Amino acid sequence: MKLTRLTYLIAFVSLNFFCNAQSTEPVFIFKPVLGMTACQIHGDNASGYNKPGLTGGIMVNSRLSKKLSLDLGIIYSQKGAWKNQNPKNGDYTFFRINIDYIELPLLLNLKANSKYFITLGPSLAYLFNYNVNINGIDYGYLYHFNKFEYSVNFGLGRRIKGKWLVEVRTNNSFLPILNYGQTANLVFYPNPVARFFNKGLYNNILSAYIIYEIHPKKKSEPVVQ
Repeated sequence: MKLTRLTYLIAFVSLNFFCNAQSTEPVFIFKPVLGMTACQIHGDNASGYNKPGLTGGIMVNSRLSKKLSLDLGIIYSQKGAWKNQNPKNGDYTFFRINIDYIELPLLLNLKANSKYFITLGPSLAYLFNYNVNINGIDYGYLYHFNKFEYSVNFGLGRRIKGKWLVEVRTNNSFLPILNYGQTANLVFYPNPVARFFNKGLYNNILSAYIIYEIHPKKKSEPVVQ
């Protein structure tokens, strides 16, 4: 039910800003994006953005005002975690978690000036593939990751030349990608923030994007005889 409502909301908002765009401005701008991710999972007893990944797709931008616009996209995103052995400290545990998503971000885009911009908004992602390798053994069958991920994005970007832009963005789950069992959920945390973010595993992602803008050509106005 949550997925259906969110899908309808995204469709309604995108249709609304497309239909209300002024005819004197481009109705929308296509923005192919390609980037790298640095990933970790909160709650896996390891720290550091150690797992590299790829991300890319296409965003559609529609102008709301002189400084505000809305980005709606579909993006492939590699997430997960990676921990290497550390024999010097007596740690011989190795694990790698690969999680592949198709992600639908809906971002508010604010122009700070002619060069810099800020993005902020939620994402809904669909999990279509994952594997878990611990000490060289596949344990994926023991990990039942949730099919949908709900996350929030915050990014800082800059126009570098012409239609080329770059952006650094964070993407963090606010609901678990894998829930703890009932026993673990009985642990009481006096801090309300800790209680909220200790219900399972959460993705924490840093991404660096390169973006290119494609401006559709305006239709020529009819010549009045």
